[in-house]
Amino acid sequence: MALAGLLILIVVMWLMVLAVAGFLVTFVAPVDAPFPSPLVSSAVRAIIAVLAVIALIFGLGLLKKLYLQRKLA
Repeated sequence: MALAGLLILIVVMWLMVLAVAGFLVTFVAPVDAPFPSPLVSSAVRAIIAVLAVIALIFGLGLLKKLYLQRKLA
């Protein structure tokens, strides 16, 4: 039973990673129509992808912090 919390943490972390990957594939990959050149389109995609990864890192850090507070309290 002690490992159930850790298992839930791992599952939620993987779900977060899969959600960000799904967002990138679904919404970021088709971004190319409204921009005049492929370079601008690629730059916009790269910026969105970097921001999504930064948000993922902060979300995973917050989740880890909540897990540790719960375990140590």
